[in-house]
Amino acid sequence: MILPACRRLIPGLLLLVLCAAGCIPTRDSALDEQREPNFLRGQELRRQLDHKGAAEAFERALEASPRSASAHFELGLIFEQHLNDPATAIFHFERFLKLRPASDKAEIVRLRVNNCKMELAKVFLIAPNAPSVQRELDKLKSEVERLGLENNQLRRHAESLTAQAAARSAAPASAPLNIVASQIAAAPAPVKSPVTSVPSTKPAAAPKPTTPATPAARTHTVKQGDFPATIAKQHGVKLEALLAANPNMDPKRMKIGQTVAIPAP
Repeated sequence: MILPACRRLIPGLLLLVLCAAGCIPTRDSALDEQREPNFLRGQELRRQLDHKGAAEAFERALEASPRSASAHFELGLIFEQHLNDPATAIFHFERFLKLRPASDKAEIVRLRVNNCKMELAKVFLIAPNAPSVQRELDKLKSEVERLGLENNQLRRHAESLTAQAAARSAAPASAPLNIVASQIAAAPAPVKSPVTSVPSTKPAAAPKPTTPATPAARTHTVKQGDFPATIAKQHGVKLEALLAANPNMDPKRMKIGQTVAIPAP
């Protein structure tokens, strides 16, 4: 009787030993992450409102401990709320959820991920529909329609001229050959006029063509609120020409201070 009872107690004793030895993860792991020197430095810089320096410190904490969920959480907050980088914030929040799916902060983190995704959507959906950009798009649309109408009119005019030329070349001669011959016979002989010598003069030398000066290349430095359409309007050039002159420019990822080449108008 004693032996079976002892066997039932063995699993419980092993569980107690494992907990005492630290083999089972506990809430202390989060506390250990937050005691890391770089993590503590990041918290101090964040309290001083040095958000960029705090982000660098938390990134160093990740280098020391790549599975530090606490560092990922802090970086997600900084990039979302202070550094205006929702894409990077999403990365750190999702790493936190992967490392701590059952954390009491998990639901809050999921809400923040959704907020960051909405901010990213605004960049692509709201900015292109700004009033100034929409006016430029409407103007370009009208210009394309006008050019299309002019192209159709020119094409019809060219077809009409081609048909008229073909009709004239196929028409018979209006006068028979004998009438033409009689007119030639009845024509009076030409009267000879005295020949006067005209002194020969050398033609004046033609002026050498002047080479037009090459206009200096123009550039534009991107400012807050600049879009390709507004830059093209500001410099009086077509949007298509501006995009062709800058093949490597991404209209959706323009940066303040970026140099844009302005083509000749």
